[in-house]
Amino acid sequence: MANYDIFDEQYYLSQYPWLKPAIDAGIIKSGREHFEKFGQAAGLTSQDIAPFVRNSNNPNAPFATGLDHFIKFGYEEGRSRVSPDYDEAFYLKRYPVLVPFVQNGTFKSGYQHFVKFGAKEGLYASSFFEPEYLLKNSDVATAVKAGFFQTGGEHYRKFGQFEPTRSAAFVGTKGEDIITGFGVGKVEITGIQVSLDAGGNRVYEKSSYNEKGPNDTLMGGQGSDTFILGANDTLLYSSIFGFGAEARIKNFDRQADKIRLAGTRGWYNYRSDDTGK
Repeated sequence: MANYDIFDEQYYLSQYPWLKPAIDAGIIKSGREHFEKFGQAAGLTSQDIAPFVRNSNNPNAPFATGLDHFIKFGYEEGRSRVSPDYDEAFYLKRYPVLVPFVQNGTFKSGYQHFVKFGAKEGLYASSFFEPEYLLKNSDVATAVKAGFFQTGGEHYRKFGQFEPTRSAAFVGTKGEDIITGFGVGKVEITGIQVSLDAGGNRVYEKSSYNEKGPNDTLMGGQGSDTFILGANDTLLYSSIFGFGAEARIKNFDRQADKIRLAGTRGWYNYRSDDTGK
């Protein structure tokens, strides 16, 4: 029997929004019930694996359903495309305490933990700084609460990134990251791990000076980007006696982009990419 514990209710409903009126009307109880009774047989699945799912036109395909593929391969791999708001590598680097539990089989992947516990606890599952986006955009937060969007990230991908008045931040972990920002409004990019305190202020959770920090790659987009290497009087990327961290900035637009430093203390290493931008 299939293990439906891995079923992502929110993602399924986001892919098939026409199910929500049926749930509201009491015709079916949930997206999972629909999938068990109808969707699985109908072959409802992600587009990238659809060619590998058996149907009348492709009877020799290797998988009976999308869920069949997901259980056998995608689940263990932590397929990021299962949900656009989830990145397996990021999640495990953000919460390294989970790694031993994945290694010993307590969880098949970080994604299993996220589906069962992390999503409900509000854990960070991608570089998009979700809590700050919702805090700064009350209209989006209201729309998410009402169910028009599953997350603030979904709103940003579909609408916010094209609105010059919107701002967004993309943040990293305490490990080495490649962080890519996108959007036409104010976009901030840092490879440092960030959270919000009770007052809604950013807390930069950088490595301590007595340990070697990460070497991150920060990728700019087409809009006006600010690469954050320091905040107030706090050194986020510094190199002290061979220790510290460096950030490699790519796709830097000298006319539109900025680099934010912190005071005059410490040393910052900025190296442009091979294009000279």
